[in-house]
Amino acid sequence: MVDSTGLSFLGVILILTKYYHADSTKVLESSLWRSSDYGTTYTKLNLMPGTTIVVTSFYICPTNKKKVVLVGSSINERDQMLFISTDEGSSFQRQSIAFTPDTLVFHPKEEDKLLAYCKEGRVFASTDLGRKWNLLQERVTKDRIFWSVSGVDVDPDLVHMEMQDTSGGYLYVTCLIQNCSDKMVTAQFLGKIDHNSLVVQDDYIFVKVTTGNRTKHYVSYRRTEFVQMRFPKYALPKDVQIVSTDENQVFLALQEWYQSDTYNLYQSDPQGVYYSIVLENVRSTKQPEENVLIDILEVRGIKGVFLANQKTDGKVVTLITYNKGRDWEPLAPPTTDMNGKPVSCKAPDCHLHLHLRWADNPYVSGTVHTKDSAPGLIMGAGNLGSKLVEYKEEMYITSDCGKTWRQVFEEEHHILYLDHGGVIVAIKDTSIPLKILKFSIDEGQTWTVHNFTSTSVFVDGLLSEPGDETLVMTAVGRGPCFEANE
Repeated sequence: MVDSTGLSFLGVILILTKYYHADSTKVLESSLWRSSDYGTTYTKLNLMPGTTIVVTSFYICPTNKKKVVLVGSSINERDQMLFISTDEGSSFQRQSIAFTPDTLVFHPKEEDKLLAYCKEGRVFASTDLGRKWNLLQERVTKDRIFWSVSGVDVDPDLVHMEMQDTSGGYLYVTCLIQNCSDKMVTAQFLGKIDHNSLVVQDDYIFVKVTTGNRTKHYVSYRRTEFVQMRFPKYALPKDVQIVSTDENQVFLALQEWYQSDTYNLYQSDPQGVYYSIVLENVRSTKQPEENVLIDILEVRGIKGVFLANQKTDGKVVTLITYNKGRDWEPLAPPTTDMNGKPVSCKAPDCHLHLHLRWADNPYVSGTVHTKDSAPGLIMGAGNLGSKLVEYKEEMYITSDCGKTWRQVFEEEHHILYLDHGGVIVAIKDTSIPLKILKFSIDEGQTWTVHNFTSTSVFVDGLLSEPGDETLVMTAVGRGPCFEANE
């Protein structure tokens, strides 16, 4: 299996191709390519001449895009190493390490500070962009380690983590990265917490505690004492998933004892303590490693706008809210099809429905495209009718944040917004090779077809620079990578 990932920034493009073993996630071979002229030419980087190196992943500093860290190993995995760049990948410094990192996490504000998580539960910290590391803790839960939150936590070097104690129970603790020994960690919650329950997000920290067959959920607002979260008396939560914590309010999904593939949505008071229901029966699915995916999507660019797929009596319908769940309404169907002919779909019996975060059909990606830099612009795949049909993937667009919609394609496409949505690029999402793309400069009203290569390629995705202010894009696929200036 071949996988291509890439990053475009400041005119520099890095593309990492990985060749996997057919029956596992093991990377057998990798190649790293770099362009400094917006993809016109590429150079294959040789990180260690004379030695075969397998690069498994790369990380870009969120506060300084010039800083890049590659994670790699020798072909036999005996030697683990990082490759560190401070000049957009123009040069790399090799750094041997004594552990095998599973994930690196950059500090959200301080560009040289990193956390490294290992599969066996060890966490390391670096304050010099990965050149030197010190062990913070062992027995830490995967994905339950968080950097300090600016404006809420006092010390930027604070780390929140869920760790297992010597008795096998789990604790919520904090420490400073300079000294995180067992004697220096501070327990922030009195008693043990449930495994995989710690969430640190904005002003809030969440944990849960199960005693016998009863689970209690707790919240700390702006690092004050934990208090039990209060749901309506009739609510008997089997599971709780945090959806959003911005705008001084918690938006969460709660699964009742009687629900199996749906959750109910609740919103809180500013402290995150008291909750009221805002929408019932939002579709959900179990993902690998027991992760739960709730079919609700926050529309980027405009605060308080969410899309949700509600499932009742086996039928899935798409709803939208403009006030963070207080009121919901179905999506208005377009009045004409993509050829300008009137459609027979009329409310209240027929509406537009979209695949939001996933689709039951494996051939539909279930992605809705919204961007902070293109407020009001939404594109997604779905269908007209009384319910969402899994095998239908017609593409629809709105430029007024969901008030009115138009059909633009009959099949699902990869989508990229350029220049604050002033240009929309689309390439068909298909398993066959292709060589054309389409672009629009009038919010999807009309489309121009462009041959971006003379030889058909398998396209994996589209890249642009962060912020989407550029008019330069890159198509990433198996085989050569091609660049377009439209």
